[in-house]
Amino acid sequence: MNKSKVVIVGTGFVGMSYAYALLNQGTVEELILVDINKEKAEGEAMDLNHGLAFTPRKMTTKAGDYSECQDAGLVVITAGVNQKPGESRIDLFNRNAKLFKV
Repeated sequence: MNKSKVVIVGTGFVGMSYAYALLNQGTVEELILVDINKEKAEGEAMDLNHGLAFTPRKMTTKAGDYSECQDAGLVVITAGVNQKPGESRIDLFNRNAKLFKV
């Protein structure tokens, strides 16, 4: 296990806010972004790479896939469906819970 490797699943607002915070804090050596939309993950990783020169610690950032989770010290799941207009938070939770059932 690589304790200094973090995988973020989901490159929406929450996932990218967390990725940006990790980049600024310099708390990890390797940051992997995974999203169902691989092109979005690649674009977000490229954007983060522009800031690597200013991080307090040497790190790498890239888009990857679920196999990256195998040796990660931390996997953060921020993926989920968007809330529909008028939908309660409980209904949103139930729809998101269905995504994770195997």
